[in-house]
Amino acid sequence: MCGFLYNVSDFSLLAPLLEIAGYDKQQLRDLIGHKQLRPTDTLVNLIPSRQGLRLLGATWWLATHVDGRPNAALATFNARAAKLTTSALHLSSPRSIRSVVVASGFCEWQPIYKGDLLHSQLPGVATATRLPKAKRKQQFLIEHRDNPLLLLGAVSKLRLDASGQPKVNTALITLPPHADFVDIHHKSFPLVLNPDELLNWLDPSVPMHRFGDLLCQTRFRHAFRVTPVDANLHQTGPATVINS
Repeated sequence: MCGFLYNVSDFSLLAPLLEIAGYDKQQLRDLIGHKQLRPTDTLVNLIPSRQGLRLLGATWWLATHVDGRPNAALATFNARAAKLTTSALHLSSPRSIRSVVVASGFCEWQPIYKGDLLHSQLPGVATATRLPKAKRKQQFLIEHRDNPLLLLGAVSKLRLDASGQPKVNTALITLPPHADFVDIHHKSFPLVLNPDELLNWLDPSVPMHRFGDLLCQTRFRHAFRVTPVDANLHQTGPATVINS
């Protein structure tokens, strides 16, 4: 997870809220001016600070060089849930803190193999150490069925740039793969939070181990609408719903 995020630019109240929060026009363009966000782009990130919760632009890449450039040697746009309390990446200074990435959805590419087989139909897939090369891939847009926004669990690092301005880098937390999603993406699934979980999740005084159940999920807690789309996000077939 994941190919790219579907940005929140269509959420009608977001721009006014960001303007009230003091963002100028260039910052607004950086935050919500692009529908498709890929690693190293700027995400909308809800993050705790000394001034309380803040909605900030964050670079979608956790590990950086000293000058703030994303460290391409480490693929840190995602963060595995199982390593949040043990990995040196999260424990070294500046330590990773919990945050939330706000998006309208995300995209994955479903691999389709020779004979039009899906992942679950591959012979011997349960014991295979290497999968065959996909014949083609179908792009899918995944959205919450009942909510216009996805609240994606994330971890972030706060740093200062050369001029002393605060900057944020972030990675989306990924869970073990879900059985009902394996034919679309068999490697992982993002942590999707409920609104009533936000205050605890964003409270730095709450230790990470208190979220053990959230970080070990292997089943859906929500219903997701899964829509086949082309490169421009135009629907190419009927949408389906994957239920919790």
